[in-house]
Order: sequence, then C-alpha cells, then structure tokens
Amino acid sequence: MRTINPEEEDLMPEVCSQQTDVVTLPANHTVPVNPPPAESSKEDKLRNKKAKDRSHVKSSSVQTSIPVRTPDKQWWFRAHPDPTKSLPVDILEISGGDDEGTWFLDPTVEYPDELTGYIMPAIITLCITSDKTLFFYLAKQSSKSPKESTRYCLREAKKIWVKQRWSPTSKSYNVTPASKLRYDPVWPSIPFSDLLDKAFGDRWIEDASHAVITSLIEPEDDDTGGE
Repeated sequence: MRTINPEEEDLMPEVCSQQTDVVTLPANHTVPVNPPPAESSKEDKLRNKKAKDRSHVKSSSVQTSIPVRTPDKQWWFRAHPDPTKSLPVDILEISGGDDEGTWFLDPTVEYPDELTGYIMPAIITLCITSDKTLFFYLAKQSSKSPKESTRYCLREAKKIWVKQRWSPTSKSYNVTPASKLRYDPVWPSIPFSDLLDKAFGDRWIEDASHAVITSLIEPEDDDTGGE
C-alpha cells in the first residue's frame, strides 16, 4: 500500500475542493453534431459556381492553319521521325494575280495533258518549331531543286534541333545544330488527315476543271485587236 507523504497530503484538500459547474439541459434537448452552414444568397451561389467553372478550364491554343513551306532561316525546328509523316504531293506554283501561291493536286484525278508542264513533284514532312508551331517542310523534287541538301537537313532535324540557311555560293543549305535545345518535341495527337486539311485548306484541287487549271492552260487573250 502506497504511503502519502506530508507534502502530498497538504495538496489533496485543495485539489478536491475544486468544483466544476454543471449545466443541466432539458430532457428533450439535442446538440447537433454538424450544424448546417448559413444559407448563401443567390449571388454567392452564382459567383461560387463561376469561380469553380473557371478552375476547371485549362488554357490552350489551337493552331488553325499549318503553313507548307521551307523553314525560315531564323527557325529552330525538328522533323517528325515517323516516315508516315512524310508524303509525296504534286503542286502548282502560281506567280502573281489572285491565285498566287502553292496549290496541291489530288493524285486520284486525271488532269489535262497540257497541265503536265506546270506540275512540280514535292515531298512534305511534318515539322515543328521551337515555339511549338507546326509546319510542313516543302521539299521540291524538280531537276533544279537541291534535293540532296534538303534530305540532309531533314535527316538531321529528325534527331536534333537545327536551323538551315541557304548558301547562294554552294547552292545548298548550311545546317546549324542547336547548342542549348536538348528536349524532344511534343507532337500533336491530332489525326494526320486533320493536319493535312489545315495545311491544304482551300488550295486542294480535286477537279480537273478547277479555275486555277483553266487559267494556266487556257489563258485569256488580252489582245483586243487594237480597238
């Protein structure tokens, strides 16, 4: 049996003398465990909903048009390594007038023989710049085109970020590898056919009687006979 020393004995009456106030509640009174919050006004509800909706919206931009061209000399770019992202295409190049620019021919259409002299074969390859802009590299395949130089540029661009600059002296491209861009590009998950639609737009010719073709093989005679 534990023996209480005199010091503990002196403290016991003081501790035991402390009383706790007890509040007596009515028999039918219940204390809610989780009291409901105060009712919000319609304005508060609407503002909260708007803020919640904004929190679920992710900011993103959509590229609505994809240029088909050789890359600018200031661009760092990469080429898609998948060979299915390169396609041969026949093009028409128009200089001057309302139809100026590059037109793309549907390969399933039989065009007039007179158009043959205007058609240029080319290869387009999906590429992306360092600022995440897509474009199709247009590599012309005519007898005067720098085909070997272009193939070298694309081969390097499938592995690393590069710039290309035309050299009039060598009549070829000089390729500069990037020293700081080390990451791999993020390619879009959009179907390739949709990318082609954005690239060709309304310059896709699938009618042998298209106005552009007609203007090439049947140019209007501006001679008014001296009137």
